[in-house]
This record gives sequence, C-alpha cells and structure tokens, in this order.
Amino acid sequence: MHERDQIEPLTGISKELNIQFVLGYAPDEFAATLSHLAEGQVNADPLITAGGRRGSGEAFEDLASPGDSRKNPGRAVA
Repeated sequence: MHERDQIEPLTGISKELNIQFVLGYAPDEFAATLSHLAEGQVNADPLITAGGRRGSGEAFEDLASPGDSRKNPGRAVA
C-alpha cells in the first residue's frame, strides 16, 4: 500500500520554504532544454559531479558536509 505524503506547514514556515509542485513537463520543454545544452546556452558543468560508482562513498561524505557546492549548483565549485 502506498504511504500518503504529509506536509507540516509550521516546519516549512519556520524555515521560510517555498514549495512548488509539478505534475510533469511537456515534451517541448525537454526538447528546448536539450537544445540549450547542445548549443552551449546552458552551462551544465556545475551539475556534473566526479567519482562515479567507485567514488560514491566519498561523494556521500562530501554531501554530508554543510558547504558542499554540489548541493547548490548555482555556486561555483572550488
């Protein structure tokens, strides 16, 4: 049986969270995104992390640290 999602508004309010729900994206939105990536209009480098499966343990340790830039793709990687 599927467990229902539960949202605690007070927790979100105290953390000043903004939540946006999306059912799905249209095929033309995916096509536009792929086109932008292919044409270099979008820099995907900050979204790509190194390590692969062999580095996954280290990656999880890095993600556990508060200042890890992979949690915030908009921030430059040092």
